[in-house]
Amino acid sequence: MGVADLFFYASKLLHLLVEPDSLLVLALAAGAGLLWWRPRLGRWIVSLSVLALVLISVFPIGAWLLLPLEERFPRPALAGMAPPDGIVVLGGAVDPQVADARGVLALKEYGERIAEMVMLARRFPNARLVHSGGSADIRRAAPTEAAALAPYLEPLGIDPARVLLEAESRNTYENAVFSYRAVQPRPGERWLLVTSAAHMPRSVGVFRGVGWQMIPFPVDYQTSRRERWPVMAPAGHWRQLRLAVHEYIGLLSYYLAGHSPSLFPGPMEDET
Repeated sequence: MGVADLFFYASKLLHLLVEPDSLLVLALAAGAGLLWWRPRLGRWIVSLSVLALVLISVFPIGAWLLLPLEERFPRPALAGMAPPDGIVVLGGAVDPQVADARGVLALKEYGERIAEMVMLARRFPNARLVHSGGSADIRRAAPTEAAALAPYLEPLGIDPARVLLEAESRNTYENAVFSYRAVQPRPGERWLLVTSAAHMPRSVGVFRGVGWQMIPFPVDYQTSRRERWPVMAPAGHWRQLRLAVHEYIGLLSYYLAGHSPSLFPGPMEDET
């Protein structure tokens, strides 16, 4: 097992352990157990856990945490944009398990990445296209996003010969490494990077880490800048919180691992 494998499995375990809802369930279970052994401590843990449950369910804490991530890189205006040499679209939008089982193009909550890929491909017909998405499943034999997407490129109006499907990557760091290795971009080339707005800071950081300066093109926004409180929307609040925690942990772990040159990557003057 190499260093990349160790990082992949360690990051999977870390994200599993720090999922907000997982932590809350563990806290409630621990508090309930302590009620039989140390009632006072158990009551405190259960009370604080219930308070956290109420606060996260009522207040858009996840949206507040996502906003700095989504605002980090402004979306460039397409009007007047010089045609890029290429476009890299990061995986995460296709569910390869469902696609393989059902024989359909199964899009997940990040499906906007594929929609933007189609629109940008039509707007810039001479740009090279890269879709970087293997499988984040810990099972080696799991189907890949590239394999799930390939049969639908032509129905989506994209010439399959135009698209480089990178199928080896399992995470954002490997997206950058394997895409760079496959493309070998020349100095002076202009490439768009398409991924979710909240995911863009981490993605830009790892692409810079491999020596590839990209033009960020964020999509799939989760915040409106108009979040108000109190609003009782528990499911949406928890989903946003999980996403925010996932990204902040990813930023920290990638920086500590040396995959990103900065903790919170921001815009550079040449990203236009």
